[in-house]
Amino acid sequence: MNIRLRLTLWYTIILVLILVVFGAAVYIGLSRSLTVTLDNHLQREAGQLIGGMHFETEDEPEDEEEHEREVQNIELSLGYRPEEGVLWRVLDDQGRPLIDPGYLEGVAIDPSLVTSDYARFEYTTLADGNPLRLYSVPFVIEGQGAGIVQVGESYAHIQEVELRLVWLLGLGIPFTLVAASAGGWFLASRALNPIDRITRAAQQISADDLHQRLDLKLPNDEVGRLAVTFDQMLARLEDAFERQKRFIADASHELRTPLTILKGDVEVALHRPRAAAEYRETLEMVNQTADRLTSLVEELFLLARADNQQYPLQLESFNLSELLKQQVAALLPWAASRNINLSLDAPDTLLMVADPAKLTRLFLNLLDNALKYSNSGDTVKVTAAIHNSQARIAITDTGPGIAPEHLPHLFERFYRVDKARSRQAAANDKGGAGLGLAIADWLVKAHGGCIEVASQLGQGSTFTVWLPLKPPVASKNPG
Repeated sequence: MNIRLRLTLWYTIILVLILVVFGAAVYIGLSRSLTVTLDNHLQREAGQLIGGMHFETEDEPEDEEEHEREVQNIELSLGYRPEEGVLWRVLDDQGRPLIDPGYLEGVAIDPSLVTSDYARFEYTTLADGNPLRLYSVPFVIEGQGAGIVQVGESYAHIQEVELRLVWLLGLGIPFTLVAASAGGWFLASRALNPIDRITRAAQQISADDLHQRLDLKLPNDEVGRLAVTFDQMLARLEDAFERQKRFIADASHELRTPLTILKGDVEVALHRPRAAAEYRETLEMVNQTADRLTSLVEELFLLARADNQQYPLQLESFNLSELLKQQVAALLPWAASRNINLSLDAPDTLLMVADPAKLTRLFLNLLDNALKYSNSGDTVKVTAAIHNSQARIAITDTGPGIAPEHLPHLFERFYRVDKARSRQAAANDKGGAGLGLAIADWLVKAHGGCIEVASQLGQGSTFTVWLPLKPPVASKNPG
């Protein structure tokens, strides 16, 4: 059962319940209102009839027998006659008719009326079968006498109105349901048609054809926002697939280059017999190439584990200034051999909670990158300080700088500003695979921090790392 049919059925069921409850309420309310109106009319007629009564009797009798005869000869005069359509009669206090025009023929006198002090309404039937609403009320006229007044009126017109209402509801409710169901089906179809279009379009999109978009011109409602979100998701998937393809292609290329060099060195060495010194030189070159391959594989493995959130932080409290001093001290010989001035400006103590092993790799990558592309006579300076409850570490070089169009892509995997120069540098063991800054960016984000870069061609670059003194727990593995 599709959603369109389910929506229509639910809508119809709810509407049935509403209409049934509404119809019952209308029927009960109308019937009650008509009955109350009729009862009020009967009460008013009975009151006026009693108000116009006057008893006429002779002097008091001397014995009981004579009293009974006088009771039977009591004369009752009426000052008011009920309006046409109102049936009435007057009974004495024993339930015997005092005045009976014969309107209530066939309506028996209930003996309980004699002993009751309360007025009452009842439904009864005349001799001709006409339904009657009867009102009986006892009365006492002080100093004159007592009795019972009965007034009634046919309620056949009420029954007729109720029957018409039943027919109206009986015919109107099914017609309303049919019309409402058809309208509900139409509206549900119209509302769900865009979803059908989204489904058909999505079925035509494959992993090799992610550039397609729904591009549906829909209102800014739930379905319209769903279509826009779907297009945005396709854009993210396409970007992820493209980055994956580039990653695989770049990784394959980076692995192929040293393997080609390695194979060439070995083939040259095996081409003819050589002296031991030549074999040693070849083996050293093979060893350097193997080191590069090992480093590249480790970097790829590190990023893969980071993507799968399998590289949690090992947090501890330590002195960041001491860690930076060790890094700078370890790289000073290499910087001196290239005539590059490497210095550190940091307070004696800069305590923070982080993973020192990962921060060691972070600053090693950044310093290695700064030294690698600096020329003889350039300066690389590391400064560290606390700013707004964060550690701010800046690595500034006076190297060639980076063009503005490359800055947004520096932290992408395998991205290099000058690929020809970088590959030549890699062959001379001066460059990498373009993963160092990507790893640095991940390490910073893993600690809940951020990394910024500012550069001008011919003037150098500055990489600024911001790290919280105590990273949040949720920042263990950034996506």
